[in-house]
Amino acid sequence: MAAPVIQFKRGVIANLPGLRAGEPGFTTDSYDLYVGIDSTTNNNQFVGSQRFWDVGSASAGSGVKLVEGTNNGTNSITIKAPATLGGDVTYVMPGTDGSSGNVIVTDGSGNLSFSAPAASSFTIAADSGSGDTFNTGETLTFTGGEGIDTSVSNNAITIATEDATETNKGVASFDGTDFTVTSGDVTVNAERIQDIAGAMFSSNTETGVTATYQDGDGTIDLSVSISANEIAAGTLVTESEGIGSNDNDTTIPTSAAVKDYVDTNITAQDLDIAGGSGTGAVDLDSQSLTIAGTANEIETAASNQTITIGLPNDVTVSNNLTVSGNLFVNGSTTQVNTSQTTIEDQLLELGMVDGSAPSSDLNKDLGVIFNYYTDAAKKAAVYWDDSASRIVVSAVATESSGVLTNATSGALEIGSLYLNDCAGNTQVISCSGSTRSLENISIDGGTF
Repeated sequence: MAAPVIQFKRGVIANLPGLRAGEPGFTTDSYDLYVGIDSTTNNNQFVGSQRFWDVGSASAGSGVKLVEGTNNGTNSITIKAPATLGGDVTYVMPGTDGSSGNVIVTDGSGNLSFSAPAASSFTIAADSGSGDTFNTGETLTFTGGEGIDTSVSNNAITIATEDATETNKGVASFDGTDFTVTSGDVTVNAERIQDIAGAMFSSNTETGVTATYQDGDGTIDLSVSISANEIAAGTLVTESEGIGSNDNDTTIPTSAAVKDYVDTNITAQDLDIAGGSGTGAVDLDSQSLTIAGTANEIETAASNQTITIGLPNDVTVSNNLTVSGNLFVNGSTTQVNTSQTTIEDQLLELGMVDGSAPSSDLNKDLGVIFNYYTDAAKKAAVYWDDSASRIVVSAVATESSGVLTNATSGALEIGSLYLNDCAGNTQVISCSGSTRSLENISIDGGTF
């Protein structure tokens, strides 16, 4: 179960009032916690403050703050523990101050004392040359070799490479259009070679031959064109010769010969038709196809090249009607006179205007009205109150022009309660056994 939140009375320290006995108060600017004694400001008892410690975490140890005496302890010195300790450690501070420049040292048992800093040195070495000892106070020089530059600025040493030239080693760059460099391996791009070779073909001109470089797949397409005067005699079938008398695999018909052949033969065909029962045929050269409707059920009309098939204005279906697609009713009233209605839809949308969301405030309420009878016919309702912008549960409601009035508010019976508000979607009332509990609730003591 998510526990409720209890918030103490809170505000800036300058506004801290005299707290009642046992009343807590928290200062939001100095993070102090006080408990009242007798409603007198001077007797508010200081309990603790984040100003005097840092709470530890999984990645940082806790710390003790030494707070200044002014500004309500705004600035401080923090002594922190490391994130991980091998065990309990006790440090004993020195009993007196040390000399100028001294450092704090330990004897290995946790006893700290002041001592002069020890001189230090270390050994340096390189790829070539012998080791050398560097003492504190000396100057350590970094010298660049061939292709390397060194510089010092603002306590930083920068070691950088030089650009390569024909006479100097260094860093060289490669044009990505011509070369590919991977892990130091330089290769010439095949695409670059293809572009150069393709340009050679594309800029060349030959009679009857066209070369086109396809950059997408790196190929060269060759096209050969032949003019009409280059076709051998007897290869073409002309309009006067006709396709029908030249049925072979050795000649090519002209467009005029093909058109004459199609015009001559297309009207010689019949159109076979079939219905739910029966078949028929239409001579395309002499007959027309008639599409007839059934009186009071189907209407047909022909105009120019269009045949319109539709329902009459008033349609009555005496038996069952199954609509496999969508059903749109664009009237003012839909009345269903049945004893039981089954709706498979998961969502019902109310308040749509001609199938779309409204584009302006309709000033109408939306919901479900329940008709019932006690001493008279009455209506109960669960609805969205447009004027108040909230859901209403009404035990007795009246309706006028799509606007509901809550005459008597109705009761709401639930097993638990969830709220989806500024705090998110959480449960606020739960029950276990015979105990009813508040969850995710803040009890706010207010501000001062």
